[in-house]
Amino acid sequence: MAMRTSTDSVGDAVQDRQRARTARGVGGRAAPAGARPTPPRRRRPAVALLGVLLILGGAALAGLLALRMDSREPVLVVKSDIPAGTKLTVDMLGETNVATESDLIVPAGAIRTVEGTYTRVPLNEGQLLDTSMLVRTNPLSGGQLAEVGVPLVEGRVPDDLDSGDLVRIVRIGEGDRPSQPLALGLVIRPPVSSSGGGVLGGGSDSEGSAATLLVPLEVADAIVDAAGNNRIGMSLVDRGVAVTDTDRLRSLAGATR
Repeated sequence: MAMRTSTDSVGDAVQDRQRARTARGVGGRAAPAGARPTPPRRRRPAVALLGVLLILGGAALAGLLALRMDSREPVLVVKSDIPAGTKLTVDMLGETNVATESDLIVPAGAIRTVEGTYTRVPLNEGQLLDTSMLVRTNPLSGGQLAEVGVPLVEGRVPDDLDSGDLVRIVRIGEGDRPSQPLALGLVIRPPVSSSGGGVLGGGSDSEGSAATLLVPLEVADAIVDAAGNNRIGMSLVDRGVAVTDTDRLRSLAGATR
């Protein structure tokens, strides 16, 4: 009988501890009557897979960028604007590191191979140098062309004249003498004011500025004479013409108006 009482006392003690734990929130609480059981949390494998793919994609992109950075090579770059027909010197060129697969871009180590060549088109500051921009032969070496300096007067030349512009050159008539077409010429050095800064053909500083033109040799004297007498007028025919396109330069002397 004493043993039974001891066993009952132990059972009561266990129940008391469980009730105490429940009161403290340690044990589970019984669900309210009529409440639905909480469904188990669903796993979302698609979301997890997307996260893994994003991580792998970012790592691959970072690796590709690192490889491209490692594959950059030094190439030649133009330091400042260079007109068409200019003979290249080493001090006109710098170098920069780029990743390129073009065979035309000139490596920095080949600078001596392009020294002394001539620009066939205008080059802009920061432009990568490639072999299609250059020619080995001086545009004047054939003896068929001449460079002439022509003063510009506001209202007689187009605005924004630039290197590579093809222009129609006319001697402006005076009195009983009518206007006379002289030539199709190429602007190889754009208008520059007497102060040394570039100007536009119709700009506020165009008076007192001058441009250098490439013209047929046979009409060079007539153009110089007209320029010296302040009788030169020009009209724009085309832009972006290379100095190697000499077939587009021709004399218009004797042509009808």
